[in-house]
Amino acid sequence: MYEPKREFITTSETILFVSSLFMWLYIVRFFGTIDSAWWIFPLLCFLLFLRSFIGRRVDLSFNWVEEEEARKSEQK
Repeated sequence: MYEPKREFITTSETILFVSSLFMWLYIVRFFGTIDSAWWIFPLLCFLLFLRSFIGRRVDLSFNWVEEEEARKSEQK
């Protein structure tokens, strides 16, 4: 039947990536160096992008759900 097309990158991930890029460019252009706390904002955006992008490709639950189900079935 019909299989949904798996997107390489979603709209929200694109917004996070592009916004972090433009924030870096803005900070470097108008502040000269990245020696203040302003570097935290683009870094946070980029980390959120990475978490979302990698999280869709990798099972980040570390099989905890399966272990809990196995433990519950052993207890019964």
